Amino acid sequence: MALVWQPQEAAYLQLCQLLSDFQKPGANQALILQQLDQARHVADFNNYLSVIFSKGDNLPMEVRQSAGLLLKNNLKEQYAGLSEDFRNYIKGDLLHVLCHPERVLRHTAGSITTTVVGTLGLSGWPELVVWLGASLQGSGDSAALDGALDSLAKIVEDHPHEMDTRLVGASWGPAPAPVSNMLVPPLLALLGSPAAEVRRRALAVLNEMFGQMPAGFQAALPQYTEAVFKLATDESPGVRREVCIGFCQLIAVHPELLQAQLPQLVEYMLVSNQDADDEVALEAAEFWLAFCESDLGMELLVPVMARLIPVLMKNMVFDEYDEEVQAAEEAELQQGQPDSEKDIRPTHAKHGKGRAEGGMMDGAANGEDEDDGDDDDEAMRVWNLRKCSAAALDMLSNHLNDEHVLPLLLPIVQQRLGEADWRVRESAILALGAVSEGCHMGLAPYLTDMVKMLLPVLQDPRPMVRIITCWCLSRYVQWVLMPPGSAEIAPGAPLPRVAPENEALFEQILAGLLSRVADGNGRVQEAACSGLAELLEHAGACTHGAVLVPRLQPLADTLSKAAASCGRRNLRIVLEAVSTTCSVVGSRVLSQHPAAVQQLVVPLLNRWQAIGFVERDVVPIMEALNNMSVNMGPAFEPYAQAVFEKGVMLLQLQQEARAAQLAGSASSYDIDLHMAALDMLAGVADGLRASVEPLVAAASPALPALVLAACGDSASDVRQSAFALVGDLAKSCPSHVLPRLDEFVKLSLACMEVPALTEPNMPSANNAIWSLGELMIKANPATLAPYIVRVCEAAATPLMGGVRVSRSLQENAAISLGRAAMVCPDQVAPLLPHFLGPWCNALRNIRDDYEKEQAFRGLVAVVHKTPEPAVTAFPAFASAVTSWRHIQDEALAQALVQLLRYLHDGVGTEAWGRLVASLEPAVRSKLEGMCR
Repeated sequence: MALVWQPQEAAYLQLCQLLSDFQKPGANQALILQQLDQARHVADFNNYLSVIFSKGDNLPMEVRQSAGLLLKNNLKEQYAGLSEDFRNYIKGDLLHVLCHPERVLRHTAGSITTTVVGTLGLSGWPELVVWLGASLQGSGDSAALDGALDSLAKIVEDHPHEMDTRLVGASWGPAPAPVSNMLVPPLLALLGSPAAEVRRRALAVLNEMFGQMPAGFQAALPQYTEAVFKLATDESPGVRREVCIGFCQLIAVHPELLQAQLPQLVEYMLVSNQDADDEVALEAAEFWLAFCESDLGMELLVPVMARLIPVLMKNMVFDEYDEEVQAAEEAELQQGQPDSEKDIRPTHAKHGKGRAEGGMMDGAANGEDEDDGDDDDEAMRVWNLRKCSAAALDMLSNHLNDEHVLPLLLPIVQQRLGEADWRVRESAILALGAVSEGCHMGLAPYLTDMVKMLLPVLQDPRPMVRIITCWCLSRYVQWVLMPPGSAEIAPGAPLPRVAPENEALFEQILAGLLSRVADGNGRVQEAACSGLAELLEHAGACTHGAVLVPRLQPLADTLSKAAASCGRRNLRIVLEAVSTTCSVVGSRVLSQHPAAVQQLVVPLLNRWQAIGFVERDVVPIMEALNNMSVNMGPAFEPYAQAVFEKGVMLLQLQQEARAAQLAGSASSYDIDLHMAALDMLAGVADGLRASVEPLVAAASPALPALVLAACGDSASDVRQSAFALVGDLAKSCPSHVLPRLDEFVKLSLACMEVPALTEPNMPSANNAIWSLGELMIKANPATLAPYIVRVCEAAATPLMGGVRVSRSLQENAAISLGRAAMVCPDQVAPLLPHFLGPWCNALRNIRDDYEKEQAFRGLVAVVHKTPEPAVTAFPAFASAVTSWRHIQDEALAQALVQLLRYLHDGVGTEAWGRLVASLEPAVRSKLEGMCR
């Protein structure tokens, strides 16, 4: 019989003392945290934390709570590695605390419970499911019910798929049954509880199940729907809020369950949208968004629009104590003063923003958006009734004809624009911006007058009015440049001409926004930069940037002054406007305007000098210089040496600090500075291409060694940036990286090993295989030959389906495989039977460009040498060959036709006919056209 673990009193008391000391004023918390971190490696440390948390009845509550939170954090990493006895010990303690009289301990236990479930799954903890079911069914123990609702809510939110876990046992019967079969019925029963908070929480858990729709919930949908209708008039605002959430989810997922009562439901939501409780009103406003996105006919809303639009407009007025308003008004009073630390957002390096698409780099250039998470203040990110109402108006205007919106909206807007209360005026401008997309046809006759009405409002004494006007004007720029009804501009089409009167109107909007970029209120300046960025993007999309060329000097002048003088808080958004300007205008135009280039670049270098070499505030400056060097190209050359030398020096400092950190010494290492230095050097190399060679030569051999060290870093983000630099150096000056080809290949292949292909590592693997492809096309075939088999195996791995990878990684792997085949066809051809089909499936999804052409040159070369796999995998091969819209390289186009004829001759006319007949009609038709 195994011995039950027991704590040693001395160790128990020592840990209690540490946790107690941590709470005391003046305690050396850093030292205590260090001691606790060292203790994490003791095998039974988590058991001691569990004992203190669950059984320390004579200890202060804050000590037990600290033990619980520390236990939760430890178990995230360590639970899977604990012995079975220790796991069971902790699970037993948690079940005990989940029904503890103290609510704070119960809820901490719920957080630990969901952490354990994340590792074990409910299949590894059936006792928890039994306890949850029993506690929900109500034994009269209110503490147990509270603990069950809290822990279940967290599990459903964190691990929704666990509700479909099938268990076998006395509680479920002889056949495996989903956990939800046991838990959903008591939750439905709790909707009839006399306690409003119990009703609310039970309904909240059920609502959370909607996303996963587990079997037990799916089976109970009729009962759930009936219960939601019954609770619609509940006296508790919290319950009514969950009712509105439930209706929104039903209309999005199962609208047929509401079909019979839709008119009554619309009326209910209209009333709820005016509820005195803002949270109820907010969830009711969400209903209009959900309705528009459903397949239900919009005609059902037409009869209520005359009542709905005034409600939305009323809810679009700022609250008296709105945090955004307070922040803007405070900034108005503090003009000219330095930003306080609390106003400055965290600075984190971004990957590859603004890079050229040629490299197929992971991130923005591949169409994979990055959510920065720190671009707005918390107040700006809060979703509230005002924003939801504006979004609902936007959505309704896009789904209903102008005639159902504008006649009802415009009189309200016109009346509000004349109001003395600035909040009311602001809501009218918000409404105009909200309907700019959906009602652009109906507003087209008033566009000029509307813009001229808004321009003076940019000078309004209230900052929030200036802010919303910047946004609203930016929403109408596209209709100024491309009036409603204009045809879209095809890529490569001649630059369209903007009507002179519209160009004059555009110039006025640009001047208005630039005047606010110079606003002394940082919040207004931020909104103006956002509006300017949208204007610039529309100028690029609608005129290929031509409309900006005659206005480049005032644009550069304003942005130059803003970049030199803006507060730390707005530095990134001002520099993003600078980068967007360079991107839209382009290197050809900027090369003809050296004064504008100087105005844009020099303030950044001066600001970097003033900030200090290794301060974190230089990260957005380095990102901007990265983007500018890429988009300016040769025009950036006068400043490239200073930027490149700074980048190499910073890279050296960060690599030394990284080495010290890994050795356990005191270190000033900053991963964001490390990444930003690598990205900036890559940007200069990408922008200057061959002209960067003297700079790289001057930095060698130190630079290749620094890049190699970064390619082998344990941090995926650092590897991602490092391999991006490798690829750009390979393209621009390969002679400086090819001498260390062996080391770069080994590091690239290490990133492509199956155990390393986890989601966090995907971007670095993507850049590793891309850079390897760039190295291969510059390498001597004889030098490359020893690596080819391993390279092909690594590149084929993401294509075979055995491991889940991003589409970007699949595409770059397919291109690198093609480049290997192009350079060393004799070595690749014998391997073709192992991966041709999956390779072709990936190639057909790649956009037409020079990289795809290189990959297909490799494909042609190896299929000529080993044609049998192409016949075996003919549908995939044919789909890849016919995936082109247009091949720029005429020689490649002819080579593909010749390859098809070669295959035809190899198998014979009859067999070829059968192969072609087996294809999808569209592929067959295109293939036959190529063979004529």
